[in-house]
Amino acid sequence: MSSRHTNAESSPDDEHAAVDVLLLSQQQTVEAGVTDMSACIETMEQVFRLLSENRVVMGGGIAPDQAIHGHLTVFPEDPPHPDIPEGGPDRRFSAMPAYVGGDIDKMGLKWYGSNVNNPSESGLPRSMHVIILNNPETGAPLVMMDGQAESAMRTGAVAGLGARHIKGSRADTATIIGPGVIGQTAALALDAGLDNLSDLYVSHPEQYKAEKFKTAMQDDIDATIIPTDDNRFAANHSDVIVSAASGSPPPKFKPQWMKDDALLIPLGDIELQSLSAFDPDGIFCDYPENDLEIARHIDWDVVEALGAAVDYNIGMELRPDDLRGISDLITSSHVIRPEGRSIFYPLGLPMEDVGWANHVYETAVKENIGTTHTLLEQPYFQKPY
Repeated sequence: MSSRHTNAESSPDDEHAAVDVLLLSQQQTVEAGVTDMSACIETMEQVFRLLSENRVVMGGGIAPDQAIHGHLTVFPEDPPHPDIPEGGPDRRFSAMPAYVGGDIDKMGLKWYGSNVNNPSESGLPRSMHVIILNNPETGAPLVMMDGQAESAMRTGAVAGLGARHIKGSRADTATIIGPGVIGQTAALALDAGLDNLSDLYVSHPEQYKAEKFKTAMQDDIDATIIPTDDNRFAANHSDVIVSAASGSPPPKFKPQWMKDDALLIPLGDIELQSLSAFDPDGIFCDYPENDLEIARHIDWDVVEALGAAVDYNIGMELRPDDLRGISDLITSSHVIRPEGRSIFYPLGLPMEDVGWANHVYETAVKENIGTTHTLLEQPYFQKPY
């Protein structure tokens, strides 16, 4: 079928620029620097600075009824029809849109599906990600890339960024609970973000998995990796604890195991009935409105504890404006860092994906990495006048 040009004489409206899209496989994102943790942490800091300057638009934007994290679709646990998949822990789809300004100046979307049974049942990663960046003026797509490595990197990087600004030089020991994919990127981020880190405990109830983590990661991390099967032992010895486990039930953990001046960073769920053991001035969020939205929609113990404190004053009396965004620490030299037990909720923001995906995209363009596909040369349907 031919293109629909209906007027005999051409007009300026008949001239259209071709739309080219760069395609990047996961290996090509690696070639373009997606696994550069130091650069990722610096990019995350840049993005949070832009957020503090009101140069970021996420789902909420000017429409407060939209979720900041994005649009989340979950399946019912008891589907009304056999065609509908059955719901379960970490079984969801999510579309995460954001615009990031400044030198980044891109609109983007991360679209992912998650199924905790993927590794055992399908031989696939738990989460499958695709990222698209668009020109914010024209809407034209610029790049489509695999987002699994990108998403894992930015998740770990934000934990490293939080540890740097909340603990900084006061942290020389840390723990990773859960030696999986996010455990790996969190370890890279703590190693890159904490200048004084000397010992890194890695905990799993099956210690051989922590041992395998050490074998896989020891060449990439300067700190000494210490495998263990005891969360309490690791927490007793750590200034920063990152929970990176997935699945249900969450890892067993008691805040009382922590040092009096330790920081907990939940990247995955962890057993936590309330925030009563934490310092009231030590409750940090990536973006408070985002974390409260997630607390009301995701059945993780650790985020339900946050929602219970804010909504019902259970465990701790908190108002929404008591929650401290990490941007406050990044942008102000006058903010007092807490000296008691603290917790940082980096539950994931779409601006992070846009920021790091843009770094990968610009590197790929500069170094001629990837395959360019012409999406369209002329629109098939055009005005007939």
